[in-house]
Amino acid sequence: MAEDFDIVEKLSLEKRTELEFRLNCISPDDGKYGEEADLLIPYLSARAEWLACVHVQEVLLETRVEFGKAPQENLEELREALPKIDILNVSLLEKDRRINHDQLALIEEIGRYVSPETKALLHPGTTSYDILDTARSYLFRGAWHAVIRPEVARSIDKLAAIAEQSLEILQVGRTHLQNTSPILFGGVIAGYAARIAERTERCDETFKRLKGKISGIVGTGASIDMVMGEGTSMEFERKVLIKLGLKPDYTATQIVQKEPLADVGNSLTTMMHVLADFTNDIRMLYSSEIEEVTSRDNAERLGGSSADAMKNNPVQYENMTGKAVIVESGMRILYELIHSDFQRDLRGSVQARYQPQLMMVETYEAFRRLNKSLPQLSINEDKIAENLTRVRNNPSEAMVAILRGEQWIHPTYGVGHNFVKEMGRKAKKEKRGLLEVALEDDKFEKLFDSLSLDRKAILEGTLENYVGSVLERAQKNLKYARYVIGNYISINRNH
Repeated sequence: MAEDFDIVEKLSLEKRTELEFRLNCISPDDGKYGEEADLLIPYLSARAEWLACVHVQEVLLETRVEFGKAPQENLEELREALPKIDILNVSLLEKDRRINHDQLALIEEIGRYVSPETKALLHPGTTSYDILDTARSYLFRGAWHAVIRPEVARSIDKLAAIAEQSLEILQVGRTHLQNTSPILFGGVIAGYAARIAERTERCDETFKRLKGKISGIVGTGASIDMVMGEGTSMEFERKVLIKLGLKPDYTATQIVQKEPLADVGNSLTTMMHVLADFTNDIRMLYSSEIEEVTSRDNAERLGGSSADAMKNNPVQYENMTGKAVIVESGMRILYELIHSDFQRDLRGSVQARYQPQLMMVETYEAFRRLNKSLPQLSINEDKIAENLTRVRNNPSEAMVAILRGEQWIHPTYGVGHNFVKEMGRKAKKEKRGLLEVALEDDKFEKLFDSLSLDRKAILEGTLENYVGSVLERAQKNLKYARYVIGNYISINRNH
């Protein structure tokens, strides 16, 4: 019986309408990854931005009441009106030729549901970017702490768990894509967990430094003083922003200065590049030539290629690797946002509609993908052991280190590095083990006989003795990663 591939037929009308809408979106953040990023809608969507602006207006009026510059009943009237506000109508009013302004459109929409007296109390000496820049800082911080950071924390937790389970697996080290002295598979994973954790702390710092402003059209606070009373503008600004979890930007002009936003972008970009470094390593370990890892679901399903039905492609890890440069591309806009002709111009207005919002969505989607992929990661210990055999038979770097430790000099070849190079050439040519060839030299044979049992064992291929302090380093990395996760570890580990 043929498989039933008619998925649309099983959808509700509401779900079908939503998905049809997504297919008409130009941005892949909506069209392809939209459902993955739905939790960010309350923070990064156009609706979220309008609602945040409404909230800022509410806080402004609330603080105005506290300053004795507005009656309590007007605040209560505004709060009763808030559920009635139609954000779609605000959006349409913004484009109406009678208004043609975002914050004026918002005030007109609020004005439909409150008295003229309450409407007149809104926007107290503020300019549109007092509202919008403040709202965006408020939303970006919320998106990081409520949605993105917990997802990253889950990834760190999963990486740490994999590391702990694989700390005993000895793996060939690779530099310049060439085999060399051994490492611990779990130690490598622990390193990535710590690196992402360190970038998470960096993101915590940069999102924390996002600021707001309630200081009027050119940032002097003069217009606020005219409404709230002479000499009150800085205190009024401080109290409004405390309620939004923000600090004032005292360097602000008509806009909040954008260097902290560029720092946010940089912290996201570097975190994504660490993720890409990890996923690209996994991608290469997945390759036909190495085969040290695979994904259980892909291996069972196959068909990762439309042409070769037996290929087991590292699809998810390649996608995650590719996302880093997408996030990085947003930095061009964030750097440009730092520039303004005098107190403000409209270049930044259009640029700020795109970034760092899209960078945040792509970062979140990448870690969502990672959290789905890591539980499927399968470590092929037999292949890891097989690949390590070549280094066990030719422990050239370990031999160099041991000879340096013995301060040994060969009468013909000189220092130990030169001796190992000569023996290595002969071993490769004759397809024999390095130690076997080296022991044919009587000077080296004499030295070998004098070595400790541990050093002899290393040269004989017991590379388990040649890992130095890697276990201690891995444990420190795991401890740090767990520390950074902090309270987020209470989130369901398998979410």
